[in-house]
Amino acid sequence: MLSCIFRAELSSASAEVYPQALLAPRGARNVHVHISVTRGGYDEANDSWSEIYFTRKVIMPMWRYAVTNLLRQTYKAKELTIPDEYQGEISGLTTFNRFLNREYQKFWKVHFAQPKENHQHNVDYLGRYIKRPALANARMEHYDGNVVIFRYLDHKTKQQKMKKQSIDDFIDRLTQHIPDKFFKMIRYYGFLSYRTRTIILPKIYDLVGQTIEAYQQVTFTSLMKSNFNYNPLKCILCGNQLRRVSTQFGLTLREKYNYYEELATSRFRGF
Repeated sequence: MLSCIFRAELSSASAEVYPQALLAPRGARNVHVHISVTRGGYDEANDSWSEIYFTRKVIMPMWRYAVTNLLRQTYKAKELTIPDEYQGEISGLTTFNRFLNREYQKFWKVHFAQPKENHQHNVDYLGRYIKRPALANARMEHYDGNVVIFRYLDHKTKQQKMKKQSIDDFIDRLTQHIPDKFFKMIRYYGFLSYRTRTIILPKIYDLVGQTIEAYQQVTFTSLMKSNFNYNPLKCILCGNQLRRVSTQFGLTLREKYNYYEELATSRFRGF
């Protein structure tokens, strides 16, 4: 099954009224969603696989309508907080509808990535947004306890630039990338939803001629080796292989620190 990824962005003004974008000033947040879709679907009536092709010309107005309609319904339900900068412009449903209609006339960007035969590309692409930190340590240039200087890519100029911020502002921006507790980063729909996948997916595999590969067991040790080139079961004192005999949970940060400090001291002293 070929798959592709498209990214849909809210227009700048509409994004500011969107509930999850209220923490930042105008234009400071680029509110968007990433959607990975198959280029086909299961025809249940004919028990067949049908090809589906998406075009920006069709998807863009559908996406634009869905977002503006969501904002309108949220406002009617009195669940939408209007930022201070729009308080003078939006005083009721009539002025809010006028505001949305103006935004609806604008072009909303929808980006389509090229379809990939290798699904690993899509997994790696989406994985950067799910598990990786918002700012890698390698981009940190300076920190003195009060000020942070880091590098970032300016998407307009395609050049690396430096940003200087106070530690409070830096932490405030960084924590905005931390999802709420129990927030689902990935949601599945259609034949990939949890309710139907066990029944429909085997049929689709047969229709498109794909085989289900057996799951490979991944251990903690193999993950550490592949990602950090580090073997956690190799003794740092003598180099011999260790054998895990138990796992302990609930240690405080201080207890962990004392434990590793003792190990490091033993290594320095030569046991």
